Amino acid sequence: MKLSAIAARIDASLPPGTGDLDISAIVSPQSADERHLTFVARSEYRAAAEVSRCAAVIVRRGESIPGKISLETDDPYTAYARVAQLFEDVNSPWGAGIHPSAIIDPTATIAPSASIGPLTMIGAGVSLGAGSTVGAGCVIETGTTIGEGCRIDSGAIIRRQCTIANRVIIQSCAVIGSEGFGNARENNRFLRIPCFGTVVIEDDAEIGAGTTIDRGNFEPTVIRRGAKLDNLIHIAHNVTIGFDTAIAAQTGIAGSTTIGNRVIIAGQAGLIGHITVGDDSFIAAKAGVAKDVKQGEKITGYPARNLMTMRRIEACQAQLPELLKEVKRLRKEIEELKDKKL
Repeated sequence: MKLSAIAARIDASLPPGTGDLDISAIVSPQSADERHLTFVARSEYRAAAEVSRCAAVIVRRGESIPGKISLETDDPYTAYARVAQLFEDVNSPWGAGIHPSAIIDPTATIAPSASIGPLTMIGAGVSLGAGSTVGAGCVIETGTTIGEGCRIDSGAIIRRQCTIANRVIIQSCAVIGSEGFGNARENNRFLRIPCFGTVVIEDDAEIGAGTTIDRGNFEPTVIRRGAKLDNLIHIAHNVTIGFDTAIAAQTGIAGSTTIGNRVIIAGQAGLIGHITVGDDSFIAAKAGVAKDVKQGEKITGYPARNLMTMRRIEACQAQLPELLKEVKRLRKEIEELKDKKL
């Protein structure tokens, strides 16, 4: 790929005569050679780029590296993300078209430019949009709609009547539209409650490997535009995940909880049902969230509390051994003073 095309992608200028340079990949400074591009997102990585054999480097504006072709940008890390997409292989690993071993119901509508891998099953009334790829061994059940430019990786299961919009990524072994955990109790026995809702995943959302998203009871479970879900997350029935929210691995969200827009939830957090998490809030790793979170609030701990409050509590806990010694010493002095008075 020409360096000029890369520079245009991130709105960076180039020294005269360098635009025709061929770049074969973007790699780390340590692995780069004369065919490669690298990037410096943080100052501590600058030294590695200075001694790298790379042909060019993405840097922050005003921080060019002597002797290297420097592509200056406002944010090198987001520039790296944009450039990395240029080098991504988005072709189906099973080739274009429909693999002969795939089983497709005759009522399904498959765009001519879509591709379907071996041993995948497509149910009645399914719609698969232009440029979408479905891997090997997937199951897409009756009435599901998948838009354009989606990537459904091998082993994913999308159950009946789900709606997947455009440019959605669903990684391997994810299950979309599984039954929600709904039960009524009668005479100390549980009665299963069927779920009549669906799952709706909007444009540009990403669902990690092994993540499960339950269908709603009546209304759908909704993953809004641009939301990013890591691997091994559980989203229960009737949850709503807001626009551009990011959730890290092993988080569990109980039913009917609403997560706002641009929220960040770190790994292994647990949220009870029927609460609301406000826009632009932050939930730290392993937090146990049992009540509403205000807009912009940062919380951590179990039970989750204000981030700075918990940091002060943790700082005090670290001093407990010394405080205990001090309490014992003071108690001894008090007892000695009592004895003297007697």
